[in-house]
Amino acid sequence: MIRELIAEAKAGRSVYITDVHTRFGSLSDESCDRVVCVVELLDGTGFRRFDMKLPRVDRLGLEERDFVESYVYAEIYNILSALGGRHMTIYFDQGRVALVEMIGKLPAVFGVDLCRSQRSGYGRSINVIDRMIRAMLPSSGAFFFQFGDIGQAPALIRPAHQKVDVVGFFRKRTQGLSGKAMLGIDVGGTDIKAVLVDGGQVVDYKEYDWFPASFLRSRQLIDPICLIVRLLQARLWLHRMPVGDSRRRELFEPMTRALDRKAGDAEMEGALSIVEAEGFDGTPKFDGIGLCFPDVVVKNKIVGGEVYKTRGIRNNPAIDYESDFAELTDLDLRLNGWVKPGGAVRIINDGPMASFTAAVEMAASPKSGEVARGIFAHTLGTELGTGWVTETGDIPDIPLEVYNFIIDLGSWPERAYEPDDARSVNNFNTGLPGTLQKYCSQSGVFRLALKYFPTERPDLFRELEEKRYIVWRRVGGEEGWYVPTEPIDQRKPFLEHMMKLPDREKDETNNKIWREIGESLAVTLVETRRILEPGTDVRFLFGRLVKNSTCFNLMVEGAKSVDSGVTLVVAGTDIANTPLMKQLKRHPELTVAQFAQAIGAVYFANDRCSDQQA
Repeated sequence: MIRELIAEAKAGRSVYITDVHTRFGSLSDESCDRVVCVVELLDGTGFRRFDMKLPRVDRLGLEERDFVESYVYAEIYNILSALGGRHMTIYFDQGRVALVEMIGKLPAVFGVDLCRSQRSGYGRSINVIDRMIRAMLPSSGAFFFQFGDIGQAPALIRPAHQKVDVVGFFRKRTQGLSGKAMLGIDVGGTDIKAVLVDGGQVVDYKEYDWFPASFLRSRQLIDPICLIVRLLQARLWLHRMPVGDSRRRELFEPMTRALDRKAGDAEMEGALSIVEAEGFDGTPKFDGIGLCFPDVVVKNKIVGGEVYKTRGIRNNPAIDYESDFAELTDLDLRLNGWVKPGGAVRIINDGPMASFTAAVEMAASPKSGEVARGIFAHTLGTELGTGWVTETGDIPDIPLEVYNFIIDLGSWPERAYEPDDARSVNNFNTGLPGTLQKYCSQSGVFRLALKYFPTERPDLFRELEEKRYIVWRRVGGEEGWYVPTEPIDQRKPFLEHMMKLPDREKDETNNKIWREIGESLAVTLVETRRILEPGTDVRFLFGRLVKNSTCFNLMVEGAKSVDSGVTLVVAGTDIANTPLMKQLKRHPELTVAQFAQAIGAVYFANDRCSDQQA
């Protein structure tokens, strides 16, 4: 069995971790080793147990043992990336020497005894967990592994969920906006989107392009966000001026230019100077600011620090990363300066914001009863974000870093390329191969294009070169294919080009690329189903990758080929049920898929109670 899997991996084909789990699970008790992992959750809700079967490790050759070892570490890494935890206890037969040796490597493999700056690979998940522990349980120690005999593994019972009116809870988030000035911000890897709402009416939108992975200090992340807040506060001031005021008409021109997607910092600052000279003094303030950020967020604090967007800061030798990152952690305190006393600043990860947005829209629909099963969502853009609203209306305090899941133990030839090479399956942040970051996001589209075009459609490959979507260059002593981000950031144009090709070419090669994206999504569903046990197999999808219906339909085909029970739903015009989302739907140029999370952020901030409690 293992030799077959290794042959597939060497041939460059995917070996999905879910398939390995199923095949190993069919082993007889006599021919397997058993491992039980029990993790204590950070939010005080108890423990979770995970069972694995492995081929008898003491009967394997070196290459086979390495493969099984990579599977074990990947499963534990996925569990910790999803759930976090105070500690994990591993139960196994401690009389089997080879198994003892493999499991005994865990503390070193995950770097639990190292300081954060020295951890790499699997250890990056421990960095996130330790920052979460510090934020949630400051008196507790750092994460650790401990070990026990398989006979001592506890049989755990999941607590029953309390019945709550989740539909009523989400409907209330859309109410009471009359007289309120609200700001919703969706921070992404290639752009920031913001929406200004006054008295329940959308006043204006702002899109701002950026490349945060190139930044060297946290303030470079913070300053553009604050600039957008200041600009939209000035737009609110202008909106509330008397309609007949001649100054209002004159000021609209520079403000409109500043709100254009192509406007840079200088033009935005220039527009602010003009309105300040005309009397804008930093009032009126907002009643609420909602913001989603692509990192782990706990109690309005950005605490992860291991994502692609902070890579340049993390690798900057001139700073102490932990101290510098603390500025970003305290973004909520900065934003409080633009909010009225008693107002709200609500920050959350972009994945949970997607699930929250879907829940609010579903609660306002004729299918509102489906919210009672929970809402699970993904954002497909620069990376893959994941969000989960449980059947009780809660957003769990867990990392939910599903984009870091290792789903592919194969594709070995593509491991040879360094992470930034567009052909690589290695994670930008951790270096680990086979993670979702390179399968279900724009990087996955780029990678598959470079995998198939050179041999199957060399004409399309030449087109990518001619359009400068890819360039051949030397990085770190090795040559490879890269997607330029300067002087022109080609990531959005490259993705938009790829999304047009299935309709333009009507060929199997382009169709195959999008089906494989769908396959990876279905594998993600199976893995999250096992680890998180959500009450639904429906996945709401937000982001640029689902804007084109042809591409989306091909993704559905691929997903159904892996798991016929998966249901993918585009978070587009069909989910526009609330007043603000309907206003977005009517916009002549913008789409629901683009700005849905910014609208959701407004509703998220429309809350006077504690963060996510139903």
